[in-house]
This record gives sequence, C-alpha cells and structure tokens, in this order.
Amino acid sequence: MKSKFLLILLLSMGLSSCSTLGTDLGFVHLSDIQQRSGITGTLEEPGTLDPFQRYDLVMAADECRYLQMNLPEKWYWKIFITGANREESDKSKLTARLLPTDPDWQALPLSTTQKEFDLKREGIEGVLGVANTGPTRMAVLELCQEGSPVRVTIQSEVSPMNEQLMQPLGLAPENPYQSPLTAGQ
Repeated sequence: MKSKFLLILLLSMGLSSCSTLGTDLGFVHLSDIQQRSGITGTLEEPGTLDPFQRYDLVMAADECRYLQMNLPEKWYWKIFITGANREESDKSKLTARLLPTDPDWQALPLSTTQKEFDLKREGIEGVLGVANTGPTRMAVLELCQEGSPVRVTIQSEVSPMNEQLMQPLGLAPENPYQSPLTAGQ
C-alpha cells in the first residue's frame, strides 16, 4: 500500500499539469507568499490584461493586485471573475472592483462595478462591467484578498456598444427584465 502511494506521489510531482496537486492534497505545505502566482501589478504600475486571454491567479498574504485594459471609446468591458477557496477550515475574502474614472463609467445592465466574495470552501463567480461613453482610456481592475489563499480566474468580454447600450434583442426598454410580449401584463 505504501509503495503505491509513493508511486502515485512521484508521478503527480512529475506532471506539469498537476503542479499544485501536492499542495491541494496536503502533501506539500507552502507559505502564503510561496503560493502566489499569475499576473501581478500595483496601483502605480498595473499589469496589462489581454481581453481575449484567460488568467488564473493565486492570491495570498492579504494582497491587492491592479490590472488594466485599454477600453476604446464606445466599447464595453465585462469581466467574469471566479474566486475559490480550497482551505477546509479557513475563510477568505476577495474584493473585485473597477476603479472610478473621470468621466464616470456608464453602468452595464445586469452587472456592477464591485463584488465581494466571502468564501468558505467553495467557488463563487461574479460579473463586473462598464461601458466607455467617454474617450479611449484605461480601465483598472482592483483585486484584494484577505484570509486564506484564493484561486482567481479572470475572463473578459469586450465589444462595441450599440445605440441602446447592451440591451438584448426582444427586451422591453421600459423594463429590461420583461419581454415585449409580457410588457402589458
């Protein structure tokens, strides 16, 4: 039994796709600082996001990261953020927000500019989004973590806006939650 376990452990350490398996299974104990990974950036020098790329991060040791993307005039940016805590006994918190600018961002329907993730041993997804009705400018995403390490996945959606700012076809303009068929009921 012990030899099978050691063989499995050695195989898992040799596979690059299983690089965090030892940590996840509790065989290897790393400090919070050693667990950090992925794109980084500070408020003074934010990391640059490619809107067509997915990013996987591990945030730890009560850190904040700042990431930016150039948002053209009359375009919108939706950011899908998943936060996951894999610690059995520890809680963690992840706060994600798009920093304000001048002129202000225009809100997108069914999204917000800030989300707080209170994580036990689970994963939660949130959607942030803004529309740029002003000149082309940088949008800055702030991610702050507290407590046990958090695995974060970031995926973006960018597109030009239409005249009625992201209103899906078939929705009544007076109530974005009703279709034209049920608007009079």
